[in-house]
Amino acid sequence: MFARVFLLLAPLLGLALPAAAPPALAQGACPQCDLPPGCRGKGNQNGNGNGNGNGNRNRNCQRLSIEIDSDMDFGRVVIIGRGEGRVLLDLDTGEKRLFGDVDDLGGMPITGRAIVTGAPFEPINVQFPFEIEMRGILGGQARLRDFATSLPAMPVLDENGRLEFSFAGTLVISGDERAGGDLRGRVPISVTYL
Repeated sequence: MFARVFLLLAPLLGLALPAAAPPALAQGACPQCDLPPGCRGKGNQNGNGNGNGNGNRNRNCQRLSIEIDSDMDFGRVVIIGRGEGRVLLDLDTGEKRLFGDVDDLGGMPITGRAIVTGAPFEPINVQFPFEIEMRGILGGQARLRDFATSLPAMPVLDENGRLEFSFAGTLVISGDERAGGDLRGRVPISVTYL
């Protein structure tokens, strides 16, 4: 999943410094947690529910997968001082809210959207990192944290083995850092069966 923001660093003299960065993505560290319980190890892993004598007869052993339908985008903002600024993407409205030494320069804010597929009616766990760093190719940087999702407290795949959810976060920018440019980052989302 990608996150993106275009920032202009505007120190006291009103200068603007551009920068941009390539992202990075990761997923899951549990060796077989992409299989439902009862299907891990030597169980049926072909996803068709056929039993093989290992106690998982009629068990759907479909592996989990996640697809990012839309990336987060914070639009364009400008740092207007030397303090810290925060840009929050509101999960319910899709609007960006600005706090501190940052101002809006337009652009369409977009919350992320993901689709998880796997075995029907299985409970899952979705984890986001605490924080990621966004970078620009000219050295700009910012942090993305405080991720929020539309997931229920106990997410379960539906009868078709699908679960769609949206997600957002808070961009944290410091006027003391070089934060200008087209900043990008990848958010590792981990999805496992419980």
